[in-house]
Amino acid sequence: MDKRTEEEKLMEHEYDGIRELDNYMPRWYVLALYASFIFCVGYLIYYHVMGGPTQEQEYEMEIAAAPKAVKQDIVTDTALKPLTDAASIDAGGKLFVAHTCSACHSANLGGLVGPNLTDEFWIHGCDYKAVMTNVSTGFPQKGMMPYGNSKPMNQIELQQLVSFIFSKKGSNPTPAKAIDKVREVKCVAK
Repeated sequence: MDKRTEEEKLMEHEYDGIRELDNYMPRWYVLALYASFIFCVGYLIYYHVMGGPTQEQEYEMEIAAAPKAVKQDIVTDTALKPLTDAASIDAGGKLFVAHTCSACHSANLGGLVGPNLTDEFWIHGCDYKAVMTNVSTGFPQKGMMPYGNSKPMNQIELQQLVSFIFSKKGSNPTPAKAIDKVREVKCVAK
């Protein structure tokens, strides 16, 4: 605490009739300054003396870790088959809307921004396992997040959703998005 009187704090110089007081810096400000010095010394030692990773090395580590995170969601059970009971199909229809699939693929699956899911022309594979993998991993670079809205589904919900999509194949909704002959190929299920 500064015990000087205001007269003692008054500095000698004057500008436009205003005289300045010689106040001490607030304690919190001085402590923050010292903490930043300590941080800088620690940073210097870790990154420049002890050989901590550079920006480029950190970037490469993150890129190397990214495919591992995506590969965890790939469906590997080849015995999976579309569910055909009405309850599962209805549940899949609700998931189709809840996970915002209908925003791009239309409520009737005829396609809006995303492709038509009822015809025989597909972009990323059309067999059951491929569609389950496509839904679970998404195509973020094209605007399709994993699981539609990135909220993960369990295996049963994923099966219900994909079974709903498969139940609508050949339904020919109107209006339906035209086939993009450059990107879409005729479905040859495995």
